[in-house]
Amino acid sequence: MNEEPLAALQKGTDAKSPPDATAMGGAAVTSAPQIPDVLSVLPLRSFVVFPGTILPLTVGRSASMKLLDETLPQTKIIGLLTQRDETKEDPQPQDL
Repeated sequence: MNEEPLAALQKGTDAKSPPDATAMGGAAVTSAPQIPDVLSVLPLRSFVVFPGTILPLTVGRSASMKLLDETLPQTKIIGLLTQRDETKEDPQPQDL
């Protein structure tokens, strides 16, 4: 796997990194969470999520619910990918 995308997610590697605590009047800044070696991917139907956005997700598929139930207690990080064909119930990697 290429390390470039992971480097872009590390704190302080781009202009959009949060300012340090001194710039915020001494308030503590939380560090970026560690990206796990194995990332669970949640397929989304007709929905695109852009980095930095906060929005509610409605999860209806039993496989998606199972993925969240197993992943979220261990790590709060999941990958979100949009399906190419929203009618597929069980999308494969090439469908995302």
